[in-house]
Amino acid sequence: GRAALQGGGRNGGAADGAKKKKGRKEEEGKEDEEADPPPNEELDYLDGDEPDHSLGEGGRAMQRQRAKEWVERRGRLQELKKKRDAALARLRDATAAKDVASLQEAVRLGVAARMQGRSGGRPWRFQELTAAMALLARLSAREQQAAQQRAQLAELAALPLRAEALGADRQRNRYWLLGDGCGRGRLYVEEITAPWPAA
Repeated sequence: GRAALQGGGRNGGAADGAKKKKGRKEEEGKEDEEADPPPNEELDYLDGDEPDHSLGEGGRAMQRQRAKEWVERRGRLQELKKKRDAALARLRDATAAKDVASLQEAVRLGVAARMQGRSGGRPWRFQELTAAMALLARLSAREQQAAQQRAQLAELAALPLRAEALGADRQRNRYWLLGDGCGRGRLYVEEITAPWPAA
């Protein structure tokens, strides 16, 4: 009985591990999903007039409570709107400037202003945030590639000896520039004693 329980525990652990891996893959897939525009409820900041709370059920105390909750909710939504407006301005400016640092800060502000989320199992995101994130990914990849190239050139420059052929003269003697990677070098002439090939 104990052996069977232990064996079941091992199998259960493997199953749990598989479920966790599957869950991680699903989460990664969600991140790669194309985001929808924000739903209408995300754009409702209660800009209109305050509703008549006396139409609902309950006495005066209940009406005052509903009115207070509405005012508080409207205040929170108006504050969110201000944050989103500020983030939108930063996102547009950073996208136009195509600057990585500005884009990173603008995207951070957009995420903090709740400009993306999920509704009905689907991701949604403001178009300006989506465009900035895509541009940031492209520029970051380009910068990473340039940094790798610079690192490779730096490694080559650090070598103790580099040779670069400058050309040859009419006697086919070849001229080489032997450098040390620090801007110093010597000119070496490689004399060719073999005769010219017959025409």
